[in-house]
Amino acid sequence: MHVPNATDPVWEDLVTGKRTCSLRFLAAKILLARLARAASADPSPEAIRTSAEQLHAIFANNANMPTVQEDLRALLDRQAPPEASSPTS
Repeated sequence: MHVPNATDPVWEDLVTGKRTCSLRFLAAKILLARLARAASADPSPEAIRTSAEQLHAIFANNANMPTVQEDLRALLDRQAPPEASSPTS
């Protein structure tokens, strides 16, 4: 399963709460809760970027786990732009 780069906006969006996702990977769920609290306490771009990198790292380091793959699939599905519907004749 492809893990988006650490610079992908999905990680900062999760940390700042712009995007929500019900994570199944418990370690990531706990980490995200801590990082979200830290980001709200210090919303500087540097702090958010550091938090996003930490969240990315836990996914990248555990990408072979089934629950991580399910979470990544859910994140990537939400990240993909909606497909243009084809006109009907």
